[in-house]
Amino acid sequence: MAIDSSTQHKEAVIEHFDCLSSTGHWSHLYEVKDGLTYHFHVRRQRVLELLPRRLGRVADVGCGPGVMVQYVLERGGTFEGVDLSPEMIREAKEKYTHLEGVSFQEGSIEELKLPSAAYDQVICMAVIEYLKTPDRALAEIARIMRPDAIAVITVPKRVHIDKLMINITTPFRALFRALGAEGADTLPRLCLQPDELDEAAKRAGLIFERGAQYCFTPIPYPFSRVAPKLSMRLNLPFEKWYTSRKFFNSFFAHGYIGLYRKP
Repeated sequence: MAIDSSTQHKEAVIEHFDCLSSTGHWSHLYEVKDGLTYHFHVRRQRVLELLPRRLGRVADVGCGPGVMVQYVLERGGTFEGVDLSPEMIREAKEKYTHLEGVSFQEGSIEELKLPSAAYDQVICMAVIEYLKTPDRALAEIARIMRPDAIAVITVPKRVHIDKLMINITTPFRALFRALGAEGADTLPRLCLQPDELDEAAKRAGLIFERGAQYCFTPIPYPFSRVAPKLSMRLNLPFEKWYTSRKFFNSFFAHGYIGLYRKP
């Protein structure tokens, strides 16, 4: 039986994250803050700033190895994590299922095995980019939210300075790869501008409340790779632009986070 492209893509995503979990690489990104990983920490911090100080029943869709568990518990919430990767779920259970109010299950964001109208807060961090379209995922997120519940959703942006710089340096990167240098993974990413994610959430019946951008790099690629520690020090002060949607400021931000409420 032929395997359609969507099935192949899903299997590639599972294989990718299974590998990241089994090597400990994904957890490392959130455990160590340095010039190559700080944007993961900035994204998590922005998500936490958008969430209320007091949490209820929380679903983390695309929970990975449980990088949000401790923060949810500290705010009085219960945590139910879902992830497509069996290895991520295995790692998360190994770390956290001894804690009260914490559970995990394998599952796809586009077909959640979670009850309808059951959650006070939904976190969806670093998931949408691995889909073909956001619509089914956002409809599922809306389905599991209680009335007046909120969802915090992240997505990489389609337009920012590093995209431009990567295009400019394509010949050099190809040469380095030919010489044996390691490149990034080849999984396609769905990138959306802030208005595009807001519109997708609206189609799912969610109401935009506010948003934030993250990972501002006026010192862009390839400098961020050549001198990551220095680039981090120079770039971090520009995170103060996170609430701005002015084109100039926004052009330097890699990602967007939207806060949406279910009416």
